[in-house]
Amino acid sequence: MSAVNENVIEVTGLTVGYDDYVILKDLNFSVRREEIFVILGGSGCGKSSTLKHMIGLSKPLKGDIRINGRSIVDATEEERDQLTREFGVLYQSGALFSSLTLEENIALPLKEFTDYSPEMISAVAKYKLSLVGLEAFADFMPSEISGGMKKRAGLARAMALDPEILFFDEPSAGLDPISSAELDKLILELRKTMKTTMVIVTHELDSIYSVADRVIILDKEIKGIVEEGDPRYLRDHSANKWVRDFLNRLSMRG
Repeated sequence: MSAVNENVIEVTGLTVGYDDYVILKDLNFSVRREEIFVILGGSGCGKSSTLKHMIGLSKPLKGDIRINGRSIVDATEEERDQLTREFGVLYQSGALFSSLTLEENIALPLKEFTDYSPEMISAVAKYKLSLVGLEAFADFMPSEISGGMKKRAGLARAMALDPEILFFDEPSAGLDPISSAELDKLILELRKTMKTTMVIVTHELDSIYSVADRVIILDKEIKGIVEEGDPRYLRDHSANKWVRDFLNRLSMRG
């Protein structure tokens, strides 16, 4: 069995950009197994672009991203399809299909990537909904539930194939403080029960101090990582005044 401290994601020499425009250059960081790892930074610093590269939606100008030792950058289409089944993504909007019920939304990846019977697919979909507290809403349409519930349903779909890694793109965007706190609690519960590695991309996640094991902070001026570590320690002890100010502004919101 793999050790908990083993790196499940390794990013080396990553340069992010489009054509000749460089957003970030020479990023080097790793994510440990079962860690909640947060990518922070101000608006326009390249957080979402970094996420797109990590999940294989964009190809870097330079560098490599390895998941469980396998490159997603140099992978063939077949290898990339296999790799992407090892992780799930919760997009900012929840990305649910409006014409399908919650159960049908969760069932989609099961229908596409497994040979489960219809009965098994239904049972698994309902179980995933139960993990996020939505078992009673399996037959509801996305338009019939709240924003916080849509995020949780999106998380249930991201977990449909039992991924080892979950990526979150601005999970608290559009949520009220109570719904945001409930989502943070759910993230911690899922890490504990499912042993899932989590990568969270955000610019204003007020609760990083309760969920994050480690953060990197991106800075668009230097086009790279300005600081890395435990956010609570960095908030109080970073040698970089901008980092201390940034993290203290985060902690004082609300």
